[in-house]
Amino acid sequence: MSKEQAFKNTLYASFGGILEFYDFILFVFFTSIFAQIFFPPNNEFWAELGVWISFGAGYLARPFGALIFAHFGDIKGRKPVFYISMLFMIIPSFVLAFLPTYESIGLFATILLFAVRIVQGLAVGAEVSGAWVFVSELVSEKYKSLALSFISATLTVGLLLAALISLFINFYFTQEEIKEYAWRIPFIIGAVFGIIACFLRTKLVESPVFLKLVNEDKRLKFPLLQALKTHKKAMLVCVLMSVILSSGVATLTIIPKHFDTLFAFSETQKILYTNLASVCIILGSLTQGLLATFFGNYKICFIFSLSFAFFGVLLGFYDDNFLLYYLCACFSQGIISFAPIFMTKVFSAELKFSGLAFAYNLSYCILVFFTPFVVNAIYEDKIAYYMLFVALSSLLCIVLVKHLDKD
Repeated sequence: MSKEQAFKNTLYASFGGILEFYDFILFVFFTSIFAQIFFPPNNEFWAELGVWISFGAGYLARPFGALIFAHFGDIKGRKPVFYISMLFMIIPSFVLAFLPTYESIGLFATILLFAVRIVQGLAVGAEVSGAWVFVSELVSEKYKSLALSFISATLTVGLLLAALISLFINFYFTQEEIKEYAWRIPFIIGAVFGIIACFLRTKLVESPVFLKLVNEDKRLKFPLLQALKTHKKAMLVCVLMSVILSSGVATLTIIPKHFDTLFAFSETQKILYTNLASVCIILGSLTQGLLATFFGNYKICFIFSLSFAFFGVLLGFYDDNFLLYYLCACFSQGIISFAPIFMTKVFSAELKFSGLAFAYNLSYCILVFFTPFVVNAIYEDKIAYYMLFVALSSLLCIVLVKHLDKD
């Protein structure tokens, strides 16, 4: 395959991750609106709680989506599953964009909101991990680190796009207009983007690694069961790297949320620094992927893990340079680019999709659930401990992957 073809396939593979994180942050930004329009109006607390439960339901669905889609990805091929998972993301996006309110259809609106989140969660269970597996099997060894770091960077691109569009909606429309109709605009944009992405994915080629498995008759009947038996250390790698991936919840949503109490920031200033942090993570991911291409994955991951720990400790002093340390830590957090590099490296081809998708999605949804509670509890004086925990997870992962690489 030519470099141009490899680049196009990598680009098309990245679209699902962009859409996933775009929808993720949009849902967070509009939770207060959803509580008002999709739930009974007589109890604000339960309505707000209901929105967050529906949000969490999507995450709980991810491991089940991984079980279903990734299984067929190992049996029937990466390409068809990749296409179907995108469809399962687009259809709920359209349903949400045009979903009638509680005032129009009553409790059915609430039920549909939950259904939308669950179906999206099922699709996401295979989408990002599928992109990692697909690209790792398609791109030459020389450019694999750069290609996979690009996929990681695009996840944050989705967050950034959602934040910018939400900022525009809040700036251009009144709160009454947003509640009435304007909240639907970003979701319509996302759904249209999804249709374009789905069309482009029809141009994907099947993974040559999977085709080789077919030709050599090496496909397994139950790849996940085999992975659970023979790839326990590989699954531990997924858990450790999920710690790094889920740390984005802390740096991009939880910590900025407290900037008003820490620095008396306005809402606009908070969004500005969140966007700057997103840009730093994107640049950090691409930079580290590029450096890893020339100097090796282990060396670059080690250096930037230490860098993340260093700036994480400095954050704990809460001095006048806090925001500088915060942005530097986000740049170092580009170590998220090593998650797909290491995870795709430690699984055998015949069970890679199933093993990676299940271990990653299960650990990620658990970590994303607990991370906000932990960071909210310690952000005032012990945030350095959390940052050190993330960096240590990355360093332990390097040791484990090197050990598995020798085996």
